[in-house]
Amino acid sequence: MKWTKADREHLLQYRNVLDDDNTKLKEEIKRLLIGNKYIVHVLNNKELEDADAEPDEYFGVSIFPFYVIPEVHSSVNNYICFETGFKETNWRSKNMTKNQQIVFYILCDVKNGIDKETGLARHDLLGALINEAVCQTVFSGGRARLESDTPGATDNSYILRTLVYEITTDSNLVKTINGATQFVNHKI
Repeated sequence: MKWTKADREHLLQYRNVLDDDNTKLKEEIKRLLIGNKYIVHVLNNKELEDADAEPDEYFGVSIFPFYVIPEVHSSVNNYICFETGFKETNWRSKNMTKNQQIVFYILCDVKNGIDKETGLARHDLLGALINEAVCQTVFSGGRARLESDTPGATDNSYILRTLVYEITTDSNLVKTINGATQFVNHKI
């Protein structure tokens, strides 16, 4: 199968047309996290701080839109990973809603587990900052509610806090295809 310029352009349109709920929501979360100076500061990424990096440079380095357990490095690193999805759709409701989920995984290197400025466990402090920024925030038409907040560990390298939020929102009824917005199977 030959890859054409039209094929490439078709894929590139997804950068600008964010009808997919997961893509839309992840972009909103990314902006929320990198726009919060307290979260960026408490991530305590010395390499980025020493380079005087802009907050958006933390994305893909300390903040990931998927769950990953990074390799153990010689330098101390802390991470925020997040995923989105939905667990149930209520198609019988005339509002056609679904329960969208946001899951944050906060991974903090054990060697840097205590925030020196506050004396608090770093994963707890990041959890509190994320909760302050996310809880009751309106995303994609729904208000985020904290469903669970649990601590843990991945192994001897990282301590973990997992936050799960739920949003009741519409069931992805509107799509933009080639610049034309339409309801699923019905043109507007």
